[in-house]
Amino acid sequence: MVKIFFSRALLSLFFLVAGIQYGFSQCEIDNIYFNAGEALTYDLHMKFGISTKAGTGTLNVKNVTYAGNDAYKMSLTTNSQGFARKIFKLDDTLSCVMSKDLVPLAFMKDAHEGDDYTRERVGYAYSGDGSVKVKAVRYKNGGFRFDETIQFNNCAYDMLSIVYFARTLDYSNMKKGNKKRVDFISGKKKLKMEIVHDGTEKQKDSNGKKHNCIKLVLKISDNAFDNEEEAMKVYITNDANRLPIRIDSKLKVGSTRAVLKSYKGNKYPLGTSIESVKSQL
Repeated sequence: MVKIFFSRALLSLFFLVAGIQYGFSQCEIDNIYFNAGEALTYDLHMKFGISTKAGTGTLNVKNVTYAGNDAYKMSLTTNSQGFARKIFKLDDTLSCVMSKDLVPLAFMKDAHEGDDYTRERVGYAYSGDGSVKVKAVRYKNGGFRFDETIQFNNCAYDMLSIVYFARTLDYSNMKKGNKKRVDFISGKKKLKMEIVHDGTEKQKDSNGKKHNCIKLVLKISDNAFDNEEEAMKVYITNDANRLPIRIDSKLKVGSTRAVLKSYKGNKYPLGTSIESVKSQL
């Protein structure tokens, strides 16, 4: 019965996507920072009072076809291993699909965290008036949780597409404390996201190499910006690639820190300035 209901929910997502009108130019971004083929691997650290090396993670970008159009699929996986896995089992895969102009089209979550398993599917549909309908379906531990459609008047992002959106902001015109506010969906909640520029600092990757980074703090809150909560910290290279060197996020129990171990498929050699890239456009 659960499988039948979930199949129907996915079918309703398909019809939502099939009804997309491609009049969402207000959400389109000229992406000069990454291409399909970018593949990053991370050492995963988990903190339960003390911090310990706990497993591995990957962050990849691939070319896909979605609703008959060329698109990107981004996937983030995290897996706990060894002693840390005995404390807290973590097998998460978050994926999003974005147009070539970085418009969010879909979000998928398959998360084993502790004793819980959550499966979530989200689809975005855009109308010519600039509004966005977001349909979210969730199951947890085999049981149905919700099937909701939420409307936004502006572009909206999920937990993974927001990372790629953040990589495209013009930080040359931002100072520490400046922020970018966007609409955000978490589960079936319509929230606000603040991407806060928290200055620049050097960060070491897992091999001990130092990188000049922009520190971003991602905060979520209700529409009135009350009850603010930090969702994630992301340190991206202060160059034309904006590679995430470190990603800190919270779990139901403790927190995780993903630190870059290796990379390939980056669009430019590390250290290439954004000014030199823009001068050639």
